[in-house]
Amino acid sequence: MNTTVLKERLENLDRLFFPGNRKTDGPSKALVLDLGDESFYDWEIPEQYLASYVSGPALGARLWAEFAGADVEEQSTYESNNPVVLTASLMSNSGMPGGESLSIAFRSPVTGTLRFNVVSNSFGMRLHSLGYAALIITGRLRRPAVIDIRKSGVVYNISEVFIGYTVSQVEELVKTGPMTTAMSIGPAGEQKVPYAAVVSEGASTGRGGLGCVFGYKNIKSLCITGFNTDFVRQGNQEDIEKALRKLGKVLEDSPYCKAMQRCGSVCLIKSSGKKGWAPVFNFSRRTDPRLFHLGGDEVARRYGQNHGGCIGCPILCRHRTRTGITIPDYASVLMLGSNIACFDMDKIIERYAVCLDLGLDPVSTGNVLGWAYEAWLRRKANLFEEGFSFKDNSKVLPLIEMIARRTGIGEPLSYGTYALGNACGDMGFAFTIRGLECGPFDYRGAYGQSLSDAMGFWFDDYFGIHSSLCRRDQADWAVLNEQIVMGLESSGVSPALIIPTVTEHERKLNRRLAIMPKSAMKLVKPYLIAETISAIKGFDITVDEILGLGDRCWRLIYEINRALGFDMLRENGELIPQHFCIDPESNHKVDSILPFRTLLDRYCFLRKQTIAVQGSGLNAD
Repeated sequence: MNTTVLKERLENLDRLFFPGNRKTDGPSKALVLDLGDESFYDWEIPEQYLASYVSGPALGARLWAEFAGADVEEQSTYESNNPVVLTASLMSNSGMPGGESLSIAFRSPVTGTLRFNVVSNSFGMRLHSLGYAALIITGRLRRPAVIDIRKSGVVYNISEVFIGYTVSQVEELVKTGPMTTAMSIGPAGEQKVPYAAVVSEGASTGRGGLGCVFGYKNIKSLCITGFNTDFVRQGNQEDIEKALRKLGKVLEDSPYCKAMQRCGSVCLIKSSGKKGWAPVFNFSRRTDPRLFHLGGDEVARRYGQNHGGCIGCPILCRHRTRTGITIPDYASVLMLGSNIACFDMDKIIERYAVCLDLGLDPVSTGNVLGWAYEAWLRRKANLFEEGFSFKDNSKVLPLIEMIARRTGIGEPLSYGTYALGNACGDMGFAFTIRGLECGPFDYRGAYGQSLSDAMGFWFDDYFGIHSSLCRRDQADWAVLNEQIVMGLESSGVSPALIIPTVTEHERKLNRRLAIMPKSAMKLVKPYLIAETISAIKGFDITVDEILGLGDRCWRLIYEINRALGFDMLRENGELIPQHFCIDPESNHKVDSILPFRTLLDRYCFLRKQTIAVQGSGLNAD
């Protein structure tokens, strides 16, 4: 990567995007950890960055480019030249519903491109309360370590004793609880499994191989000790309370929120079967009547409605059983369940818990197991003994542990679906995009989702998956979804609020969309969220500013990925597995193929318009 050229381009964008008199507030420092010499220091974030990119993915992408080394593309130097950047939400500690998030920017060891994971937990809130807008990690530790960040400084606890510890053992060691939270890896991260995950507060922090990156850097656990519960607000208290009451009423009346609160995110599984985007039998089918056993109503009946959600989030999509065991999210349920012919929720819950404890991404693990299941049936790979069953947890759970520790038959499976397909000489049933295992979507029933995944964003298509708003003009909706999701995340607000505050709240707009979809689409904007942020911050933030921030975030990622060798607007020949584009047969009532080339052409046209409107003089060519 030519970092000189990249930084010149980004400096031009900085000047273009700088809003001039835009107010900035909150922390303006980043804590930099130099792992190479086990030191740390404060770094003042340029005011221009804070004003132009605010927080979340946009700020994280800009800081990543600032600290990336010249030979970042070389795998051998991954740990020393590839920073990991964690950015706290602008709305941290404000009391804004859905405002406690953490964005993690890193170069994925799987796709080779810039990846950002956004997760809701208390890590960003704690970082913010220590006076930092971001945490930047550079270099590599000489031995495995637990890093403890406190108000008094940073402590590096280095010891080989941590090797082999599961996530639960690490958390017991560091004593996670009310005053300490941790982001930890298990054996999978230590073994550099490409789909290893970092786990925090009982959930994965996202896909793309972040656990593998922690393994390269010898970070066993990253902890923050300390917690400040005081609200940080700049606006008029009366205006804030009024705005929060209005938002709270909308969320309270929302059918989407009520479904999530009653059932958790598995309420989407019923929709997945109905719309035909559920992965069944390694993506060979798109629906199955047995999905009923994994759906929200049945899960709520069997396990109760105990919430285990994020701080301050009104959606409450995370649930627990009556005995306190975490119920997986819909993506993990589908990939560890229906994708490998299992419709027993008890078994899926066990698999999910083992994946997290060992530090494996449950979604990619389910994809790999789906490949193994089909390869075994086709006699393409002789991996299992006679009598092995993917429905039997006495067989599956030890297999998952062997994958994480790279032992026995788990060793070849640990390389991931792309490598396995190549090794067998048949990529026809190896479902990956740029080497990363496909998520829980059959794209023949989720057109817009295919664009998000192909571009490497991997966030949900809220208009296509979570609602029925998007019926045509799928590429246009996908771009709008990107603008709003990236804009909200960079503003520090969870995009989960899109459904209750936009698609459900604006009922008149929904009727207009049914009559004039193209023209009415321009009116789909997060007005209520912008109003609430403005009240809390004490100055006006318009919906157009939020959408503009989303476009700036997209442009940063585009420029960085192009420097890393992936031009999102040009190198798009074989991004989506051909299975979805040439095979119309399925067991869904509406047989279809994915018109990916048409969608992609429209998407690229719209995004080139974005670049033209930005007027930077930096063309996409």
